[in-house]
Amino acid sequence: MKILLLAMPDAANNFHRIIKVPNLGLCSIAAHLTDHEVRIVDLVLVHRNIRSWLKGFLAEFRPGMVGISSMSFQYKSALEVMAICRECAPGAKIVLGGYHATLAYAELTGGGGAPFDFLVRGEGEQAFPALVESVEGVREFASVPGLSWLREGIFIHNPPGGLLDVQRLPLPDRNARVLDDFAYFNRKMDCVETSRGCTMPCTFCSIAGMYGSSFRCYTIDRVISDLKVLQNRGTEAVLLVDDNITLDATRFRKLAEAIFENGLNSMEYVVQASVAGIVSDPGLIPALARANFSMVFLGIEAVQTKNLQYFQKGDIREKTEQAVGLLRKHEIAVMGGFIIGNPDDTSEDIREVFRAAKRLRIDLPYVQCVTPYPGTRIREELLEAGLVTNRDDLSRYTGFSCNVRTRHLSVRQLNRIMNWENIKIFFSPSLFKDNYFVRKKEKGALKVLLNNFELIRGWFTGDQFRSRHRF
Repeated sequence: MKILLLAMPDAANNFHRIIKVPNLGLCSIAAHLTDHEVRIVDLVLVHRNIRSWLKGFLAEFRPGMVGISSMSFQYKSALEVMAICRECAPGAKIVLGGYHATLAYAELTGGGGAPFDFLVRGEGEQAFPALVESVEGVREFASVPGLSWLREGIFIHNPPGGLLDVQRLPLPDRNARVLDDFAYFNRKMDCVETSRGCTMPCTFCSIAGMYGSSFRCYTIDRVISDLKVLQNRGTEAVLLVDDNITLDATRFRKLAEAIFENGLNSMEYVVQASVAGIVSDPGLIPALARANFSMVFLGIEAVQTKNLQYFQKGDIREKTEQAVGLLRKHEIAVMGGFIIGNPDDTSEDIREVFRAAKRLRIDLPYVQCVTPYPGTRIREELLEAGLVTNRDDLSRYTGFSCNVRTRHLSVRQLNRIMNWENIKIFFSPSLFKDNYFVRKKEKGALKVLLNNFELIRGWFTGDQFRSRHRF
């Protein structure tokens, strides 16, 4: 069977010049479909004139099945894509999967008229090939784990499958990609997964809704094999997409040491990490430096005690200063992640977050507003408190468009404060003083500066995000 796997085009406009990230999950699914002709298209690389490009590709490839991966904020685009597929490949079965399908399946399949034929909940590596067998008549639809399927016009929801044994997963099939121009500051980039899941209780996160409270690791040898594949493909930069790789800091250190020992430090690495995890092993950060980790996205989240408690992060303020200091000491850039717009936030609370980012000497502050994603505990709490102002338009659930008011600030006030403080910090000369991108004479410093002008537009529109893709 000819199978087309599609990733949606939505991408944060304030980072579109810096990074374009591939969908690794579709490559992992493709690796399980060796008896079929599979093509993967990341529409983030089409971005403009998507309709005409996709129509042409569908006419040429003529798939019998189309799998679509979508996050919640991408579902509006997924609807457009599914409509194009219905028009241009009317005989193809359409399958929706990913986070949004998993967390909002009841809503998506209720009321009739769903734009897809099947919905896959949870991990797709086992379920999608089983669904292909069912479509081909080899097995019953009722036997496919995590499948939602139509019977007499009503969706039947099969029981979820167990969590996969990641040790048994084959390496991703990146050769199935139709487009492969992914980049990080103009360097050819790709993704690697070394673990899956997170056991932390953060109230704003939807990972538990996807994987439960679990943490599963690939062997270090398997990760090294995957990195060698990337090196042979000419990859220059690698994004580790783990949900929380620092849950096992000792393993992470050993992985960094293996990268260095295998000569894979010719590629540079970017990773996200928890504050507590990255300082829990004294040898970790020096090992990351030797392995050529150039930037760490550090989940700082909050600087006030009340908000750290609200997120169930614990008091990590001292560890935050320690982590940032150690990373900078070892010439590793810090991208600091913060969340504002919590229920009791005032204007002064929000300004203090930006002051803390400057005081900590964060190289690239990343300030988002609290977002009530489907499947998160915080969504139910905010709905019950009457603070969610946009419950249904998930296209604005980007982290940069405020959908929740505080007890002291309206959504409009919150948007304007966030955008104004971003303008102040990103156009402040102090941000570029001793900044990683300047110290390294990084060509990307200009891209960061150009992206800052998006904040000025955001000041007038109240929306920093605005993905630039066009159908």
